[in-house]
Amino acid sequence: MLELLGDSLVKAGTALVVLPIILIAVMGLVVVILIQLTKARQDIIEKEPWKYERYEAANPLKYKEARTKVSMQYLGYLIMFLAVEPAVVLLAILMTAPRDLLGSMLIIYGVFLAVYAPLLAYAVREARRIQSWMLD
Repeated sequence: MLELLGDSLVKAGTALVVLPIILIAVMGLVVVILIQLTKARQDIIEKEPWKYERYEAANPLKYKEARTKVSMQYLGYLIMFLAVEPAVVLLAILMTAPRDLLGSMLIIYGVFLAVYAPLLAYAVREARRIQSWMLD
């Protein structure tokens, strides 16, 4: 039995299957606990009904209904950051790679850029769409 646990295939299976399942279960449990801890309290909702509304700083409305509740104007910038940041990190890793691995690292980096280029193009197009920024 101990020989089976020392097998490299069993170790790889444990690292690739069992460990991620345990981590997902623990993270799910943490999310459930956080949901329970941050759940709205009924006594606060009765005293301050605007507290859980989607307005800035949960301030009560003074003049009229808000023009918009959720704005996605920064979606393009978020996608650009999420697409460019890994490319920069991989470039830093590429610059420190040993010379014998440089060729294969360049191929991996090229594939990475080819995969992320459409995402980056979409992000730039989304960030330039001014119509989605305007409040109706």
